[in-house]
Amino acid sequence: MRTLLWLLLVPACGLGIADDSSGGRTELPGTGAGPFARLVADPLTPADEPWLAIDPILEVTEPAILARPAGGYLTWITQESAELPAGDTEIWFAELPELRGLPLAPFARALAAELTWEGDRVGAPAIVALDDRLVMFYAGGDDIGRAESTDGGRTWSKRAEPVLRNATSPGIAFDGSAWVLAFVDGRGIGVAHSTDGVTFTPDPDPVITARTDSGPKVFDHTLVTSPSVAWLVEGTGRGHWVMWYAGLARLPASGEAPTFAIGYAGSFDGHDWQRISGERPIVAAPAGAPAVVVEGNHAVMAYDALNGRRFGVGLAATP
Repeated sequence: MRTLLWLLLVPACGLGIADDSSGGRTELPGTGAGPFARLVADPLTPADEPWLAIDPILEVTEPAILARPAGGYLTWITQESAELPAGDTEIWFAELPELRGLPLAPFARALAAELTWEGDRVGAPAIVALDDRLVMFYAGGDDIGRAESTDGGRTWSKRAEPVLRNATSPGIAFDGSAWVLAFVDGRGIGVAHSTDGVTFTPDPDPVITARTDSGPKVFDHTLVTSPSVAWLVEGTGRGHWVMWYAGLARLPASGEAPTFAIGYAGSFDGHDWQRISGERPIVAAPAGAPAVVVEGNHAVMAYDALNGRRFGVGLAATP
């Protein structure tokens, strides 16, 4: 793997959001690395900051987020089904006209487990916007599936068979000619490549693994999971791939929920990935399953975290 130079992530300082000045022309830029701050509760707004979606009974996790053509954001969440057995999940959808506002309508079911290979669960949506449709990659059973929407993400048409087997927690990005699909297997975070968005070839080795040889204070010492990827183009026109992912410093004690933090990596070619140097995450725990939309010099992150006794989906943003 070739050596790539990185700027250090300095405490309380973030790397640039969307300009080559954040990383130079030879180093990987820090586009989308923050600083992110959770939305602060504001009694003058209708939202329950920082929470986008919470439920007192059901778990709400694994969000996806895209820019909304009319302004605001399109959002999807993985929600535990209200029907028995417990633990089954579905993907739900809502439109958020403004960051600190309420959805135009309550979240509604967008995708449910119907195919044999999906088992009783679909979740972890990852979505790319093309000119005429949205393309979703999602976790079902032990595999990753693909679906398409022509109505803005409200309803979806699935492929009958998965696009990647024995993998979960997809993250997807498209640069106009090549697709990069990040996924999780028993070894860490891997990537697969495609020219048509349907037939994917995985790289032989994971690109991000837990830093078990580092000290226990490293935020991803024990586990890495939940990758979210994007293709970003700097002001100079140069593009690169970026990845946000969840890292776990230690396994939880019996009866505790895992406490994740969010890390960041980048790549020029989609094969060789480098983390920002240092032990600290870009978003401190508790925060997991990141999904990010970058618009110019501004970025918004959806994430999941424990809210009381249940997981909910929250929002963070750059200044």
